[in-house]
This record gives sequence, structure tokens and C-alpha cells, in this order.
Amino acid sequence: MTEPELAVAIKTAVDAWIQAKSPDQWLVDLNNPAELSAMLAATVEKVLVNDGFTLGAARQVVLGAPYFHMKQVFVPADLPDTPESFTPVPDGAGSVAGRAAALAVHGFLGKETVSYGSENDGALFVNLVPLPGEGRFADKSKSGMRGHTEAVTFPFSGDVDAHDPRIAPSPDILTLVGLRNPNSVPTTVMVLEDVLAELSPTDIAELKKSQYSLTAQLTFISGMKEILGDVHTANDEPVLKDVPPLTIVRYSHSSVLPTDEGGAAQTASDNFEAACNKVVIRVVIEPGDVLVVSNRLCLHGRGVVGEGVGGEARWLLRTYGLDTSDLDSSRRHLDGRPSYVLYP
Repeated sequence: MTEPELAVAIKTAVDAWIQAKSPDQWLVDLNNPAELSAMLAATVEKVLVNDGFTLGAARQVVLGAPYFHMKQVFVPADLPDTPESFTPVPDGAGSVAGRAAALAVHGFLGKETVSYGSENDGALFVNLVPLPGEGRFADKSKSGMRGHTEAVTFPFSGDVDAHDPRIAPSPDILTLVGLRNPNSVPTTVMVLEDVLAELSPTDIAELKKSQYSLTAQLTFISGMKEILGDVHTANDEPVLKDVPPLTIVRYSHSSVLPTDEGGAAQTASDNFEAACNKVVIRVVIEPGDVLVVSNRLCLHGRGVVGEGVGGEARWLLRTYGLDTSDLDSSRRHLDGRPSYVLYP
């Protein structure tokens, strides 16, 4: 199955749902994301079966890909001015359809659409937009970003945090939804397989050793302090992990450092960063597109966004997907928050 073939199925499901419901019902359905995701996925599966695909094989094509770019899967109509904050996501036909498209993809892949209580107060979808003013958040929102994975201090799926077993896994996938991109600012992806091909066996072996310290990324810090009382860290962890037949990654250039500076661990980390910069692929997410990025098999970043704020400025939505079939309920908040909000 190709990206255009899945795009047709996603668009069919989203269009049918939009046309069958009133705007008020759209919002009711979005407030029950697990149910809506399952319903849309059922339509996607029906379309694919009618087109002659075997569902398991088609699903595995996407799950095994470092990234999957589906173009024009929804109509980004009736958009307000680009927001000037991460939350809330404005309601309207375009943003509703974009969120539904992401839910349809996640449902088809068997991923629950999730958030983390420590990031943006647990919002399921957030605006990726240039922010007004000055300071770290505003500056980072307009600048380019180097390769990283999401929620880097949280454990891989199937692992448990060394100090707090409630800490949920990092997401399996990151999903980006295009609403505006007037300057065609690229999202950058760095396929892990390509990165590893640039490294020596010695570097790869070092990156698999538990000798790196991971600190939380900026968007999680204030929420972690509120929930945990401090910023979450993970010490003496590997950057790479073998999960046969795959090798998976957790990395951020500013948040993952050798526990002891210098030596082979430092050299391997420096070489990993250089390799990431060497194998960059630029993907332009146009309005109506959905890009799924594996948070295990790929790193991602972006080009420079620029200074424009609000109005017609670049506007993507972001959400996460995770296989929660074996997730213990203690790793969700369940303190009056929606069940999709994971801990912390």
C-alpha cells in the first residue's frame, strides 16, 4: 500500500463523517476521541478491503515506515487566523477535519491518540505556530529545530522508568496535520537506518550502552514541576536499543548527554548528531496533509519558520499515538482528566 492509497481511504472516511454530522455533532464526537477514531478506522478498513488490500499487511506498511506522508486527506476550509498559542485549537470545519484525519490514521494503526498531563496541560491536539513576544518559547517557535524524538525522558514501550513505574512510555508515533504553510517550511526527518549507516560499529555499540543522561524537553518542564515536584530525568540510559529485528532510538541534541563527558560515549554522541545532520530529508506538509513520523525509527525537526505571527502564518496541529493495549491504568492520570491523558 502506498501513501496515496491510504490517503484516499482516510479522505473518504473523513468526508463521509463531516457530511453526515452537524457542526455541533462534530465537536461532540471529537470529545470522545477513542470512539471517533474507531468509527473512522472502520470506514478506512472498508475502503481498503474494497480496493483489494489485506488489512494486516497494509497496516504493517505504515507501522514499519520511518514516516508516512498522506497528501490532501481533508479540506482545510474556514480557518480563522493562525492562533498565537499552543492551545486551544480553534473549532471550525478545517481544524475539525484535520483532527478527524489524525484520529482515522491512529485508529487504523491500532494506536490510541494520547497526550501527557505534563505537556500543554494534557491537550490532545496542540497548535504548532510561531508565538508572539520574546523568550525561549517564542524564539524556539520561529527557529529551526534539529533532530529529536518526542518525550525523550519517558521509557520505550515495554520498559519501566527506573524510579517511578507510573511514568508512561513515550509515544510510538507523532502525527502532524497541515493547516497553513505559506512559505513551504519543511519538516525535516532523519531516518534512523540512514543515520546508523553513517556510524562506525564502535559508535553504535557505545550508543547502546547505558551511559547517557536525559533531561526533559522544554514543553514538559513546567508541567513536570507541577505534577512531579521536579523536572523528570532519566540517567544512565542508552540512546539506541535493539528490539529485534529493529534498532530504536530516543534522542534530542540538547537533552541527551553522556553521563561522563569525554571519551567514547561523547565521541559517539557527537558523531550521531553529525550523522543526523548529514541525512536530513525535507518534507513539506501542505494544508490538508497528514504526516506520521515513527518516534522509534526516525528523528524529526524543521526548517526556520520565520517571524510572522498570527494571520496567515504557518499552522500545524500535533498529536501522539501509542499502543496502549498493555498499558497499566496507573500510567494514566485518571484524576478527573480524560483517560487519554497519560502520566505525568
